[in-house]
Amino acid sequence: MSSMQLYPLFLLVIFSMLACSVQNDGSETKKVYPRTFAMGLTAHGGLEKWNASGTLKFTEGAGENPTHYTVDLKNRNELIEKPGHYRVGFTTDSIYYYPNRDSFPSKTPRFMHNLRFYFFALPYVTADPGAIQEELEPAALNGIMYDRVKVTFDEGVGVAPKDQYILWYDQDTHLLTFINYSVTYFDEANAENYSAIRYAKWQESGGLKFPAEMIGYKWENDSLGEERYRRKFSDIVIENKRPAPETFIDLQ
Repeated sequence: MSSMQLYPLFLLVIFSMLACSVQNDGSETKKVYPRTFAMGLTAHGGLEKWNASGTLKFTEGAGENPTHYTVDLKNRNELIEKPGHYRVGFTTDSIYYYPNRDSFPSKTPRFMHNLRFYFFALPYVTADPGAIQEELEPAALNGIMYDRVKVTFDEGVGVAPKDQYILWYDQDTHLLTFINYSVTYFDEANAENYSAIRYAKWQESGGLKFPAEMIGYKWENDSLGEERYRRKFSDIVIENKRPAPETFIDLQ
């Protein structure tokens, strides 16, 4: 493939653009991402653009029952709104409800903080500090070969550091096509008990790619099982400016 012919030069460019992080004192330290992960970040618009952004807004669903999300990309505070039903603001320390706690249907509200956002913002969020990327051998799914990266987390990162992800990338476009993921928030023994999502379509906003549709599946015998749900997304806005802090607190 032509991408493989350009491989040495391409990697040099990728690593020079993507493999740095900023320490607390403002100095930079280089981090070299695995080849597949770095190429995926570039194909999706680039980590530099993502890191320069301060606000992400998007809508799940359409018609009379949409859900709107607003996220501060620097501290990950989040506002989830379902018009006519509820507004819920999540900050690092607190949850704010409008009109009241009973309006929000989840029995475990803290679990919902950044849940949809994280799947929506892949692969960028798996470059967060504390995320560990490991190149895996390519593998076939439904007769097609994909490049793969496994993502785990350092101890104490997030509310469920035992979660695991396997990212499946198209070998030609380097776009994310499938993921495996585990949910350990309720039980850390589920670290390798995977489900799957297919990223069926992508759309662009601010030079970055975000999913237009996700399809969830059971994961059985290392292959896709029964389809569980479909989610569609629209109205994506990404801005350099961060949302005002009161966005997540002042909900009336």
